[in-house]
Amino acid sequence: MNLNETFSHPGLVVSLLAALGPVLIFLLVLVFLDTFRLVRLRRVGWAIAVGITTGLVSYVVNTSVLALLGWPVITFAVVVAPMVEEPIKGLYVGWLLHTRRAGFMIDAAILGFATGSGFAVAENIFYLHNLPDAPLFVWIIRGFGTALMHGGATAIFAISTRALMENRTNISWKVWFPGMSAAVLVHMVFNRMLTMPIPATIVILVLLPVLMTWVYRVGENRMRRWLGQGFDRDTELLALINEGQVQDTPLGKYLVSLRGSFRPDRVVDMLCLLRLQAELSIRAKGILILREHGLKPNADPDLQAKLEEVRQLELNIGKAGLLAMRPVCRWKDADRWQRHLLEEL
Repeated sequence: MNLNETFSHPGLVVSLLAALGPVLIFLLVLVFLDTFRLVRLRRVGWAIAVGITTGLVSYVVNTSVLALLGWPVITFAVVVAPMVEEPIKGLYVGWLLHTRRAGFMIDAAILGFATGSGFAVAENIFYLHNLPDAPLFVWIIRGFGTALMHGGATAIFAISTRALMENRTNISWKVWFPGMSAAVLVHMVFNRMLTMPIPATIVILVLLPVLMTWVYRVGENRMRRWLGQGFDRDTELLALINEGQVQDTPLGKYLVSLRGSFRPDRVVDMLCLLRLQAELSIRAKGILILREHGLKPNADPDLQAKLEEVRQLELNIGKAGLLAMRPVCRWKDADRWQRHLLEEL
């Protein structure tokens, strides 16, 4: 039976909805509950697509490892499969976190869950194609249990790692290990409970909303605190630079001290970069505040030119100069995420 024949049967359409509907609906709820609109639908779609790809890659790897080990399928599913699948799912999420394309707990949770959802979509379609005569109960369990588990496990990795990365400049392996260990453990425990599918599904249906509710509550509180403190800080710095008073501040004195290591024009470029970063940070925070209140920000015709100027200043300053600026750089940790926000506008 080919794929078209598989899903042309009315009963299989119902099975498809049961297998895929819960995880995709839960994902949409996560996106629309985000009052700051941190993640655009385009990025969610891309994360789902990457997740589907990780599902295909995991199938190839799992098949090869299972053939090599020769273990019983159930034992392999509990012990080995989670240790294969979770790191593969986590690669894309890890890249998002490392490059600060996910700068907060909320967008990390959404993108992590979206990636895991894509994996679940690929896996459930595979099983629907190969087990078209399975009873509807199987697909209800896979939709409300297994699929949500996949999304939740990857979200746990993203949330934990993002929390451990808070205010860190140098990221070591210790940041990634706890979240990945938790994701693998959740996956293992769920697979172990599949001999009791109804209790396993109920546990997921209870714990996952509780976890996401906590993440949103804590995440939004942190967002508001970051917005308030950052807006005041950036406004004060911009005023000092524009009024020519920055030389009397610790920041100004630090830049003056760099004249012994860099040409004067490079130091001037550093000050210009800090000014632009402050301007763009204010713009980004203003966008988030407007989104929180359901308002759409006006387009800034100079935005792309300012972003290009930032890139040019960074090239002029060079890697050594940017490293020297690190103690006073305005774009650290979550602040670096603002650049990605503005580039997407």
